[in-house]
This record gives sequence, structure tokens and C-alpha cells, in this order.
Amino acid sequence: MAEILDGKMLAKKIKEDLRKDVEELKQRGIFPKLAVIMVGNDPASKVYVRNKKNACEYVGFSFMHFDYVSNVKAKI
Repeated sequence: MAEILDGKMLAKKIKEDLRKDVEELKQRGIFPKLAVIMVGNDPASKVYVRNKKNACEYVGFSFMHFDYVSNVKAKI
């Protein structure tokens, strides 16, 4: 028999569990961080990055965002 999952409730529980885990890590001197490198000006990518930033703030991660124009040259 199939079970219907409430995706929003499940996501909320996962975020709450992660929030607790992050707090425990911080107490041990470990500070999680997400760094995003965005190249170009795609509106959908901006929404994605904004959502990641909001999620990081919620669970207690630090967040860094590096934004570059689409014709950036890599230094090797």
C-alpha cells in the first residue's frame, strides 16, 4: 500500500534536524559554510542562489556569494 508524504512537513523536519546538528558542530568549533560562485546574469540562477542563502541562514550555515560577469576569464 502506498503512503502519501507531506513534502513540506518532511522538509521542515529535515531543516530542524540539520539546524540542531549545525548548533552542535558550532559548539565543537566547526562552522559550516556554503560558498556559491555565480557566473552570468541568469534570473533562475539568482532565485536558486537566493533560496540557498535563505536555507543557510535558517539552519545556521555561513554563506558566501561570488558574482562574476559572463565573460570572466579564469586564471590558471
